[in-house]
Amino acid sequence: MTSVQIAETVDELQAYLEKVRADNLTIGFVPTMGFLHDGHASLINASTQQSDVTVVSIYVNPLQFNLNEDFDVYPRDISSDLTLCKEHGVNIVFMPSEDEMRPFLSEKSLNLGKIVKIYEGESRPTHFQGVATVVKALFEIVKGDYAFFGEKDFQQLMIVKQLVEDYSLSIKVIGCPTVREHDGLAQSSRNVYLNQNEREQCVVIYQSLKAGSEAISKGETSMQSIELLIREVIETSPLANIDYVGIVDPLTFETPDNIKNEVRLLVACHFGETRLIDNFSAKREVVSNQ
Repeated sequence: MTSVQIAETVDELQAYLEKVRADNLTIGFVPTMGFLHDGHASLINASTQQSDVTVVSIYVNPLQFNLNEDFDVYPRDISSDLTLCKEHGVNIVFMPSEDEMRPFLSEKSLNLGKIVKIYEGESRPTHFQGVATVVKALFEIVKGDYAFFGEKDFQQLMIVKQLVEDYSLSIKVIGCPTVREHDGLAQSSRNVYLNQNEREQCVVIYQSLKAGSEAISKGETSMQSIELLIREVIETSPLANIDYVGIVDPLTFETPDNIKNEVRLLVACHFGETRLIDNFSAKREVVSNQ
């Protein structure tokens, strides 16, 4: 198990990274809000495989929580987080306070386009502005070569890539596959909120996305039919309360008229007080006439 350094200030982190750059080493960056799980570990592994040095930030960002959300009770376990970082080869963990981050945060709203106003953006109106403000600040602080984000938050991944392009940030954003539990549930720090019944029933999210993806691979092109199928599978759970079901182009995040090529299936759903999101790639199979 490698040792891991801890930086609580920007000066400490940048002093460390200046030495890294002086040695012409590449820097991979994994921004997190802590309470790390196997999904985060997969991002760290991707970074350690592609980069010489891996930085993990742990910062529960208050700006991305809407009013009445779970900022005050968001799960935290720094000791466990540091252990996971050590086990997976992280070189340095950046753990700034709100006061430390405040001078680096833009006071102006970032221009992020219409993608921040739909799906997650419609359900959580200030969420992506808060995410982008802090991610931009972290990118500018770390000045890494690569940043690793999970595809589970697919809309967020798209927005971060757009942020990098629009603001000419010199970092490459890499999306990593969603890590799932044995029954298909996407790993999330918020899964800890689920009681036993909710945990048993929320697998319908994965089942619904899988059913939609399989229907598309077999040739279904109707947007309405796929959305109805996804909803019907989720509604087999008495505890499920659907927020939205979406079907979007994975490159533009726009809604196509019908399914011609690859699409991304999106779901957000409440189980009790816990709101879960997930997504699935789906693509029609090309059948050869030969």
